[in-house]
Amino acid sequence: MSDAVIIEKRGFLSAVERIGNKIPHPLAIFLGIIALVLLLSALLSWAGVTATHPQSGEVIAVRSMLTIDSILTWMSRLTANLQNFPVLAVVIVMAAVTGIAEQVGFFTVAIKQSLRNVRGIYVVFAIACIAAIGNVAGDVSFAIIPALSASVFLGMGRHPLVGLFLGYAVVGGAFGVSVIPGGFDVILTPISVQSAHLYDESFDMNILNGYYLLATSTIVVAAIATFVTVVFVEPRFGKYEGELAGTPDIVVTDVERRALRRSYLAVGLFLLAVIVAAIPQNSFLRSPSGSLVVDAPLMRLIFPLLLMVFFLAGTVFGVGTGKIGNLSDLARLMTEAVKTVSPFIVIAIVVSQFLYLFNESNLGAVLAIRGGQALTQLAVPVVAVLILFFLLEAVADMFIISGSARYLVFAPVFVPMMMQLGVHPALTQAIHRMGGSVANPLTPLNAFFPVLLGLAQKYDRNVGMGTIFSAIIPYSIAYSLGYLILIVLWYFLDLPVGFGTPVSYP
Repeated sequence: MSDAVIIEKRGFLSAVERIGNKIPHPLAIFLGIIALVLLLSALLSWAGVTATHPQSGEVIAVRSMLTIDSILTWMSRLTANLQNFPVLAVVIVMAAVTGIAEQVGFFTVAIKQSLRNVRGIYVVFAIACIAAIGNVAGDVSFAIIPALSASVFLGMGRHPLVGLFLGYAVVGGAFGVSVIPGGFDVILTPISVQSAHLYDESFDMNILNGYYLLATSTIVVAAIATFVTVVFVEPRFGKYEGELAGTPDIVVTDVERRALRRSYLAVGLFLLAVIVAAIPQNSFLRSPSGSLVVDAPLMRLIFPLLLMVFFLAGTVFGVGTGKIGNLSDLARLMTEAVKTVSPFIVIAIVVSQFLYLFNESNLGAVLAIRGGQALTQLAVPVVAVLILFFLLEAVADMFIISGSARYLVFAPVFVPMMMQLGVHPALTQAIHRMGGSVANPLTPLNAFFPVLLGLAQKYDRNVGMGTIFSAIIPYSIAYSLGYLILIVLWYFLDLPVGFGTPVSYP
């Protein structure tokens, strides 16, 4: 890797970084959007802008939110708007529970143990598979998995930088998709449902609405990453002869191993109990018709069941390793975990007001209906719209890496617009997650990008941002192609996106 290449890539990344650094804090962005909504609602209301609902035939007019009555009503609902914010409670509870497992080291030890006896090309695929479901552990997976992956490669006599970049590229590239349902399913679904109500007030869907497509995407990402690593990335690095050669750090102590087994046993027994409870045809987990999916209580209990799995895994492991000795320790860990989402809580105060104003002004409904009608009149193929939405998400993710913040901006417009084109909100939400994953490993605005650079320089002091970029860009290009092929195939084959959710709407 020549200095010229590094300088060239660094220049590109520096440009991206400069642009990104000029983007205000999300709080400022949403305050600006609120001001824009207020101004647009007044102007469009004065201009008499309306839209006819294609289903009900109702004429929807833009309402000014700058009238005295509108402002007084808004002020009286400030706290109610926050209480009605669809994901606030979910984020807090999810952080508190999964934070236990993260802080006691459950995720780290589980990954180490999983990779202990894997060798050869299989270790690449094994790391890719583990990294592809890393979002279960949250953002910390960007630090844990690449570091462990580098250690595994080092211990096998392979170049640790290849393992490092593999772990980081897959964690980022599959961050929005997963075989194991998690926080994204719980957080994004209420946003989609609320946005869909702008077009169809009776619309609803379960949190496993995109499971089939997203689970398949996870496997595809792992396979693509394995191919890219073996064929393109590893040959460029050759044999590692650095100072740390032959000094792996992937030890799991006997205490950790016993605690991990107990955690697995506790989770296994719990899941077995759920399965046994669901078997009878008259089970309380089934719908009156006997289904475990359509209108079934089980679908409404997915989130609590996930919380219980993480709680059991983290608590049993923490007790086994001595990190949890009493309820005070448990409360302390949960308190520390909730602190990590305090920035989101602050932003939620403002975002909840934006959602209220956007809905009450009818801007969302009018923009979505008119936008959908414009696309229909232009006769743009639906699949082309899906591809463009994917590319928009990929570009936006370079600068707004928070998937939930980005979706809060896009969903109120694109979800109802896609519904007019006959696209189910489940597919729109899935494409948001897939498109938003492509740039995750590339953007220097990712909080863990400096961590990656530091880890890389641990093995080679000469590594620069150009080295990282040149190693990771093949992954992002391959992911983009893989995701787009999946989206097109899913659409044309009319495959179910998830449990009870088709590609088409209605």
